[in-house]
Amino acid sequence: MAHGNWTAGSASAVKIAANEFRDVLVIQHTNATQVALGIGIDAEAGKGLQLINSGDAVILRGHNARQAIYMIGNGATGTYQDGDCDVRPGPYVAE
Repeated sequence: MAHGNWTAGSASAVKIAANEFRDVLVIQHTNATQVALGIGIDAEAGKGLQLINSGDAVILRGHNARQAIYMIGNGATGTYQDGDCDVRPGPYVAE
């Protein structure tokens, strides 16, 4: 499994490299600066997948998980983990 942190800038750039063997990729936003994601294509501000709030996450599977992830969002930060993960909003409260 691979994991790491990312910081998006004012121009679209690859923040998570493509990996032809990856089946699942979880991307989590860790601050309040909006970030736009491009999956296999350049990211454009305000378009595509948007992570807005701290703690927002997206789970990519299959072909999309294997693509390079481009990001744009001046100062947005986050983390990623590949492999089988189950993400739930927190704090978790048992019913």
